[in-house]
Amino acid sequence: MLAAHGTASDLGARVLREEIEVLARRARVVVGVAAEAGVTARSSAERAGLTPREHEVLALIAQGRTNPQIATELVISEKTAGVHVSHILAKLGAANRTEAAAIARRTD
Repeated sequence: MLAAHGTASDLGARVLREEIEVLARRARVVVGVAAEAGVTARSSAERAGLTPREHEVLALIAQGRTNPQIATELVISEKTAGVHVSHILAKLGAANRTEAAAIARRTD
């Protein structure tokens, strides 16, 4: 699935890439921004007990995205995005989004 996502991205096939991302989310496979950000099963995020969806949200936080932007990107409600962010901060012991982003960047 990662190869298909990468190929679709390289070709600029936006619709195909988005469909692959939808399928990946359903299968709980990390592709796209989370994979690009290096959020892997061996990261401290995983050791902190983050779910695959929280990995995706953390990758978007690391890119400086707001809750509304996260909600749009992941096709979830803004409230759900906020809940994910709260859980991530608690699990990582981060005081704020900036600290969570720093934790995400310095792992692996």
